[in-house]
Amino acid sequence: MNFKDFIKTNYFRFIYMNILSVISGAAVIGAGYVQMYFLTDVKNKDWRGILVTVLLMGLLYIGTQGMIYYIQFEIRIQEEYNQQIRNKLARHYFLDQRNHKVADVQNRMTNDLEMVRTNFFDWYIIIPFYGAIFVSALIALLSINWMIFLVSIVVDVISYFIPKLIQKKMEQATTNVSKQNKYYLDVLAKWFSGLEELRRYFAGAKLFKIGEQASNKVENAHIKQTAAQQELIVLSGFCNLVGQMLLLSLTAFFITKNAIIFGAIMSVQNFAANVSIGLQQVIEGLSFMKSSKELMGEISRDSSVINKNEADGEEPPLAFTTKNLSLNFPNGEKLTFPDINVKPGEKILLSGDSGAGKSTLFKLILGELKASTGKVEFQNATGDTIIPDMSRIGYIPQDPNLFPGTIKENITMFNDQLDSRVEKTVNEVNFNKDIKKFKNGINEELDLDKINISGGQRQKIVLARAKSHDSDIILIDEGTSAIDQKATMNILEKLLNSKATIVFIAHNFNEHMRQMFDREIYLSKE
Repeated sequence: MNFKDFIKTNYFRFIYMNILSVISGAAVIGAGYVQMYFLTDVKNKDWRGILVTVLLMGLLYIGTQGMIYYIQFEIRIQEEYNQQIRNKLARHYFLDQRNHKVADVQNRMTNDLEMVRTNFFDWYIIIPFYGAIFVSALIALLSINWMIFLVSIVVDVISYFIPKLIQKKMEQATTNVSKQNKYYLDVLAKWFSGLEELRRYFAGAKLFKIGEQASNKVENAHIKQTAAQQELIVLSGFCNLVGQMLLLSLTAFFITKNAIIFGAIMSVQNFAANVSIGLQQVIEGLSFMKSSKELMGEISRDSSVINKNEADGEEPPLAFTTKNLSLNFPNGEKLTFPDINVKPGEKILLSGDSGAGKSTLFKLILGELKASTGKVEFQNATGDTIIPDMSRIGYIPQDPNLFPGTIKENITMFNDQLDSRVEKTVNEVNFNKDIKKFKNGINEELDLDKINISGGQRQKIVLARAKSHDSDIILIDEGTSAIDQKATMNILEKLLNSKATIVFIAHNFNEHMRQMFDREIYLSKE
């Protein structure tokens, strides 16, 4: 995310908006310059001059306001750019093979983009406007008296360097707002995902306390950011006040000496104020924009292009091994896994002690978690170690992931080319009788808010998903726990007769079910 890419969104519009911004800024000073002669004509009772200057000031003011309103309307270019960035972020998160927290993604796509818009892009069009005011006001002062101009330059140089004292503080404050907002969203995601459980055990006090603590951190971050911004405004305002007092005193002196016309008494003050305001706004704008530099860099990294193509060298995995695999947790706990060698087509029952890490092992295999030590290697049919095509690994978690769409779309994962396989896979996972209960059959829309399907039906959909995609390896984490035993037996027989390599986590299997597998791997908790 950078200014160059923003400009590329629409070169022509960017150029003429900046030109209009410069013209409108210069027109503000032009109206003030005409006002100087208006006041002189009033003093001299020159009615013809008064009429001409009033008309000129009116045209300049009306023209300036019209251009400003038009620029504000055209500023929608920023929304186009934000939409492009959101699309790039979504693509990057999809392709980077990393497990992203929902709260982090939400924060990046909403809060962070909004902060960059407020602190960077809302200022970029204001800077040429105030820059034109600053330059035009200096030229106007020079045309009145060179000494007045010189004093303005000195004051402006001082005004430029003083705000730099808190530039770093503003950058840190802006970055901290993003960090704390991300933390707050993460807290909400973790605690509200178990809202029903908290209600059941009347644990609202803990929820409210944690939420308040996280909210306070966000609020404090915003307060610190506002404090840094206000420090900049106060410093700039002080320099502005001192400068105006000096220039007004100098102007009064030259009028008494008849060195400049009477109308300059107000115009010089206005020009000096515009010089200070123009410089102040430009400095503030640049400071705000610079404060967003680090955050924009983070967004750029998260929206960088990742090309996925056949040249990646990925192959369908048929088997896998784990070597010296372990995972350390922040609380000091550690999970250590035995070396596992799963051959192509093997049907493995994975069992073990509660908390031994069965589900965690699946997440390590899938790359959703990064191992503290050791590694997972995948092999092809000949036993060669390969870079796996992870799309060929089916995963049925305890709580299946479904998406807005029809039952068929959730099975095919929105791939129309797999529609012809749906009927067969539905039968293989014993889902055909359930389908008949829905008004629209396989085309029934899933309501994820009201949940119009049972837990067992959810598991069958995800089982059918893995089957329809010809998954070479299928990892099932109690994927039939919500399905009755008779249906589970039926599903198991069909699954275990397939060519796929299957690892199945289960706790409540009877001896007959266990014997259906080639072997059992038992994980012990140390």
